[in-house]
Amino acid sequence: MTDVDIATEVHELEFYVQRNVRYHMRRGAFFLRWGRFTAFVGVVFGSATVTSLIAGSSAFLVGGSALLVTLASSVDLVVGTGQRAWLHNDLRKRYLDIEAEMLAVPPDSAKLREMRSKIRRIEADEPPTLPALELLARDDVIRSIYSREEAAKHVSRLSWFKRTTAQWFDWDTSNA
Repeated sequence: MTDVDIATEVHELEFYVQRNVRYHMRRGAFFLRWGRFTAFVGVVFGSATVTSLIAGSSAFLVGGSALLVTLASSVDLVVGTGQRAWLHNDLRKRYLDIEAEMLAVPPDSAKLREMRSKIRRIEADEPPTLPALELLARDDVIRSIYSREEAAKHVSRLSWFKRTTAQWFDWDTSNA
């Protein structure tokens, strides 16, 4: 393997690792915010339910508040936002360890194979990825590496709706 081949492989591996760091950072932050939001809903509307019961408010207000708390808590429980936030944070840290290793000593072909092996072990622990979110993470890396003009040539063309809902839906990104 020539020095040019190794340099190209190192660049591609660095890009891949950085994209995955950003992807898992986005997912972890999303689940953390979601968990906090459902906790907020539980506290606010749970308090409203109790206050309404004590004050003798309408059954509609009491029932609506109780239903909202139940739905938010159920979704949080089923999805497991806390566990997912921790998983994505752990995966992000594992990719950061590989990046730190790459920055410490310029890898040769044997070291590159070892790093690819570590990456495959991380990928085995990853949940299925969301393609639109993966593209957004890729765009983040492109913007961090290239100038604004150069980056504009390479970033994806996702609609605002797909960008906004990338955390929720498995969008087809073949045309982006």
